[in-house]
Amino acid sequence: MHVLIVEDQPNDLRIAVGAAQESGFTEVEARSSAAAAREYLEKALEGVHPLPAVIVLDLDLGYESGFELLRFWHSNAQLAKVPVVVWTILGDHYREICQMFKVSAYIDKGNGLAELRKALGGLARLAS
Repeated sequence: MHVLIVEDQPNDLRIAVGAAQESGFTEVEARSSAAAAREYLEKALEGVHPLPAVIVLDLDLGYESGFELLRFWHSNAQLAKVPVVVWTILGDHYREICQMFKVSAYIDKGNGLAELRKALGGLARLAS
């Protein structure tokens, strides 16, 4: 099972990769920007490589916003079937916006790693 992790902070990326692998994801793709993640997803839609079973997305990507990728994901019917877990430090005030996009889970990084593991574990079971 593939997971795409979009995260620009190396330590957070390491944590997310570990959580994904512990949850049963065997193939991990990581991108540090919304543009690079979009390029990966566009190539997946072309059949160059498989679509991820889940996308883990940080909304605060330094000079970019994860909302750019969220809009792209939401606007494509095939991609919109891929569950998105938003894992961000931006806090609860963005939760409602993400719910409008119908993300699978919105997790504040400050609440710890347990919620990320729980969300990924549930989605891994659904995908298998």
